[in-house]
Amino acid sequence: MSDDAIKLATKLLESDDDYLNTVINLCRIGNKRYGQCWNTEFHVFGVISSDTDHLPLSHVREACSAEFLIKSDKELAEIVESYRVDVVSACNLIISSKNV
Repeated sequence: MSDDAIKLATKLLESDDDYLNTVINLCRIGNKRYGQCWNTEFHVFGVISSDTDHLPLSHVREACSAEFLIKSDKELAEIVESYRVDVVSACNLIISSKNV
């Protein structure tokens, strides 16, 4: 497993800070590694990326209204909780396969 994937998975297990960017980067790594992340240990990150493609990434948040950010943050918090078990499982799988 790539060092980047392990670092990102570890980061996601430790904190929800920068959650959306971390998830998207893990999805990209899965797509790069397998051609598509679907039906791999990166699958959940593809699902979340798809479900959140309308939410602002960190680099565009400053251009968003306060009202929009409140709504977006609420929605993201719900998504984080909804997928927590699957994300933890995927992150642990990525970390445990570091020698593969």
